[in-house]
Amino acid sequence: MGIISILLPSLAAFLLFRWAISAWRAYNSPLSALPGPWYAPFTNIHLQIGFARGTVWRQVEAAHAKYGGMMRLGPRQIWVSDKVALKQIISQIDLNKVMMYAEMSRDKNSAGLFGEVRPNEHKRLRKLMTPAFTVGYLDQMDHLFQKPVEDMMNLYKSNLKPKSAVDGMKVNLMTDLHKIALEVIGECAFGRGFGSVAPDTEPEPGFSKEQWQKIPDNIAKGLSMRYAIVFLKRSLRKLGIHMEFDWPTEMVAAIESVITRRRAGHEAGRQDLVQHLIDNGVRPDNGQKMSARDILDQLSELMLAGAETTSATMCYFMMELARNPDVRKKLFKDLPALGLDDPLITGVEVRQDPRFAYLTACMQENLRMHPIASEFGRRTTDKPVVLNGFEVPPYTVVSASYRALHYNEEYWPQPHRFWPERFLPIDHPLKGDAPNADTSAYYPFSSGKHSCVGMNFAWHEMRVVLANYCARFDITEEPGQKEDIRQYITMQFHDGNWNARLYPRL
Repeated sequence: MGIISILLPSLAAFLLFRWAISAWRAYNSPLSALPGPWYAPFTNIHLQIGFARGTVWRQVEAAHAKYGGMMRLGPRQIWVSDKVALKQIISQIDLNKVMMYAEMSRDKNSAGLFGEVRPNEHKRLRKLMTPAFTVGYLDQMDHLFQKPVEDMMNLYKSNLKPKSAVDGMKVNLMTDLHKIALEVIGECAFGRGFGSVAPDTEPEPGFSKEQWQKIPDNIAKGLSMRYAIVFLKRSLRKLGIHMEFDWPTEMVAAIESVITRRRAGHEAGRQDLVQHLIDNGVRPDNGQKMSARDILDQLSELMLAGAETTSATMCYFMMELARNPDVRKKLFKDLPALGLDDPLITGVEVRQDPRFAYLTACMQENLRMHPIASEFGRRTTDKPVVLNGFEVPPYTVVSASYRALHYNEEYWPQPHRFWPERFLPIDHPLKGDAPNADTSAYYPFSSGKHSCVGMNFAWHEMRVVLANYCARFDITEEPGQKEDIRQYITMQFHDGNWNARLYPRL
């Protein structure tokens, strides 16, 4: 007891001394020249809590409104929404990604493009993945994008009632669009859908439907949980406690089964993402052939990019249509009115046919107002970096607040207005008095070496899904819903719900 009574005060004094030294250094850092809350030099606990609760984006946007385009929110954490500095961060200087991304990977040495923070490995991995995301490659996969949409339209058809044209059909559109996005990824990356829209979908041979259908949920929950505890994981490692994560056994077995069947010649000639990785996949760190777990690491991030992000983006699109009847009226006038039994509009049609120019402008404006995330996390290394005249010291976390940039009135007049006409060419008949979009202040898919490799995939999916929804249904929003947006990797409705009514156009 006597030893403990001596050790505990000594330990407390030592920790207090360490904190005081760190606080003194942070207070006297060059970052002290930046505006920010008084407590920013001393602690980042408020940021850790914000990340864990998914609300840090609100803290950041409120702070930008108060402190301006470059500010300090932690001892070595700054946020930037200044257009010049943000371009330097993302594409000109192209700062390295923060280590937090690697912390979300199962194995930081086998991360996907999202989690890979090592510059050389990221470059090799991007070179591997890019051929599977070209416009031409995706055009050949258009039928895989269409199948889940067709299944959802068939489901709606079975649920329609005689008065649906007047009363509408109530749907949880966030859930429905998420299911479609999951099925698209299932078709394109796992070789078959998961049965979330069409329950009779056959699972991978050797697996029950229940096991197969759990795969996307396991991936989404695993990645979100890793994001929420990323600071805890790093803190525990300083104490010698290493938190390790692995995919559930049945998920690894499922991918191994797909790979084994493909290599044995089953489904020969199928062009999709898993086949691309089977044929060409090598680890970026050692050049060895990718194992089943390595491929699963890549596919899990593709699922995040192709489902968690795109489904939310499409839901925000439909929400903006429901809230802006003038935009909806213009859009429906341009689009064909189709029935549920009519052939689907293809992604190629939407990209090439001038009839869909206003739809494309609506999608671009939606990405401005509802970007996939609120920021990109970057960092300086062992040398200082000058951002728009301010010297940022080494080992500083630099977050590029591109959502705040998208709402900056200097670049986007009436930034809270859903105004698709911004993105129309001057000679378009619907242009009106809308200002031209300032694309130098627009980063829906980032830019530079770390831009989203799946950008073409996301665009193709949005074209197929949104064109076919809007051609078939008018929409209104169900009243009384709470709009609580949280960011766990991506910006999402906290409860996963957004209810609407769909009215058949024919």
